[in-house]
Amino acid sequence: MGSEILHDYLEAFNKTLEKFQKKFPVSEWTEKFKTDLINDFSYYSSRVEDENITYGSTIKFLNDEIVPKTNLKSLLNVSHHKEVLEGLLCHLENFALTEEKLKGIHKHLMSDPNAWEVDFEPHLVGNYRNLPTIGHREPFYPNKEYADHFNLEHLMESHLYHLVHDVDHIDNSTNQYHLITILAKFHNIFLNDIHPFADGNGRVCRIVMGAIMMKNMCPPIFKRILNDKDQYEYIETVIKCEQVGSNDPLVKFLAIGMTNYLNDKLN
Repeated sequence: MGSEILHDYLEAFNKTLEKFQKKFPVSEWTEKFKTDLINDFSYYSSRVEDENITYGSTIKFLNDEIVPKTNLKSLLNVSHHKEVLEGLLCHLENFALTEEKLKGIHKHLMSDPNAWEVDFEPHLVGNYRNLPTIGHREPFYPNKEYADHFNLEHLMESHLYHLVHDVDHIDNSTNQYHLITILAKFHNIFLNDIHPFADGNGRVCRIVMGAIMMKNMCPPIFKRILNDKDQYEYIETVIKCEQVGSNDPLVKFLAIGMTNYLNDKLN
């Protein structure tokens, strides 16, 4: 398996991750270093869907510094995202890729009505949606209807079964089982095909990605999403995967973005 030729962007990621691991071994992470990583991940994950937050103000808010009260709802949502991810990483030995765990993450994230972008549905906090859901993409792309709600239990059981297999076989010397390939595959099926929850799917998805990274000796990192251009590039990449029937565009997008982030940390 290890003799195949890796995509150049995965090879670049491997080399940069190895340098990062040597310079910043997990056992030597200070609380500030860990907090900085989690703050960044929480911001970039949230900025994917919320254009009302800026990096500087958000990081100050997450560090308990005083910021203007504008966009307080958005800032609180990022803070909640951080709390959930931090809780997972502090008890990583108990993390398991199960429906119960994913529903628990959703429950922790979405218990506050202010966390919802659609109408708050208390009975759907920590539960799969019970109605058809459309992904709104117009005017740039046709809208997308996600998986039938009455089939979600079966689809999620199958998806997680295959995900556990893939995660158990992660091998960064291969293209098929590279960490980033597995993350991209999970992301696209969970978020772009099944979309199991009424709201909060993107946040749940990326928090799980962060936990999978840490379980595989990779810090929780993401491609920097700092502005509308970055946000659009991310969304366009996900839709391109759908159009070409391959996760490769997202694998490349994540690999390059994550490598750049690690390089900046190294420097």
